[in-house]
Amino acid sequence: MHIWLEKDPPLVVARVLVSDPWCKMVLQGEGVVEMGSVETIPNSVVVGIGKGGSCKTTLSTQLAGIWSSEGKRILLADLDMQASATKVVGLDPSQHGDGRHLMDSIAYGDELATVKARDGLDIVVAGRHTKTLSNHLVTADTAAEAFALPFQKAALSGKYDRIVFDLPPSGSSRLADLAMQTGKYLLVPTSSGVDNIEGLRVLASELEELESNIVLLGVVMMKIGAGAPRKRAETRQQVSEILAGVADPFQTIIRDAGAAYDDSRKASLFLHEYAEWATTVSVASQIKSKIRIPGNLADLAREFYELADEVDDRIAKADELLGGGDV
Repeated sequence: MHIWLEKDPPLVVARVLVSDPWCKMVLQGEGVVEMGSVETIPNSVVVGIGKGGSCKTTLSTQLAGIWSSEGKRILLADLDMQASATKVVGLDPSQHGDGRHLMDSIAYGDELATVKARDGLDIVVAGRHTKTLSNHLVTADTAAEAFALPFQKAALSGKYDRIVFDLPPSGSSRLADLAMQTGKYLLVPTSSGVDNIEGLRVLASELEELESNIVLLGVVMMKIGAGAPRKRAETRQQVSEILAGVADPFQTIIRDAGAAYDDSRKASLFLHEYAEWATTVSVASQIKSKIRIPGNLADLAREFYELADEVDDRIAKADELLGGGDV
C-alpha cells in the first residue's frame, strides 16, 4: 500500500510495509484505526529504529519540545530503561517512579501516570522498572493490546494532540517492538556513518517480521556538518536510493553541533529554549561569567523548527489520505 502526495511529479510520502494479509485498514469506532488484529494508537509518532547513538532521543525530545512550545499538547513516552528522554526534559527518574507507573499501567491496568515537563508537555517517565516491564511483555499473550491500551485511552481522552514515543535501540527491548507494531507514524533518524546507513537497509524486513502497519513518514538526516555539502549530498543520495518507493528523506538536515547538544542537556533546556536564553546574555556577561555560547546554536535551533514544520506537513497530508486527522 502506498500513500502519495498530490504534486507533480507525485512524491511518495509513505508506504505501509506489511505483508498482504495485513494490508486492509478499517476505521474502527472513536477514531482508532484497526490494522490486522492490533489497533493503532491515534495521533502517535514513533521515533527510532536502529542501534543506540543514532539520535533517536535527540529527535524525539526536540520535536516534542518545539511542538509543545507552539501550542500543541504533547505526551512524550520514554520507553528506554536508560531514561534518556526523561533526563533531557530535566527530570530525575528516581524521583518519579523509575518507570514503575508505566509498568503498572500496562501490566495491571492502572491509569497512565504522567509528569508535567513543560506547559503543554507531559512525559511518561522511564527507569529501572522499564526493563522489568519489557521482560514481562516478552511472554505476555496479548502484549500488543496491553501496551497500546493506556496510550489509546490517553489519545482518545482529548488531553493530547500527539503522542511521541522515544524508543530504545532496536532488538534491546520488547517495548520497541510493540511501539512499532501499534504506532501510527514512524520517523527514522540517521547520520552519515556506514553503520547507520546500512541500518536503513533492514528497515523493511524488521517491520515485516513485526507484522507492522506503521506508516513511515520519512528519514531525518542528523549530525552532518553544515560545512560538508558533499557529505550531505552523498548521504541524501544513499538514503533516497535505499528507500526508493518507500519514503523520502526530509529536506531539512540537522547539523553536527556537539557543544550545543551537550550544553543544552546540562542546562536541562531544549535547544530552542537554550537558543532563546542565549539571546538575553550580552557579550560582556559572557566574558565576565566565562560563558561560552556555541556559535552555531541559533542555526541548530532554526533547523529543528524547520524540521518540526516539515513533519507537521507530512502528518497532515498522510492524515488526509488515510481518511481524516482524528485517527
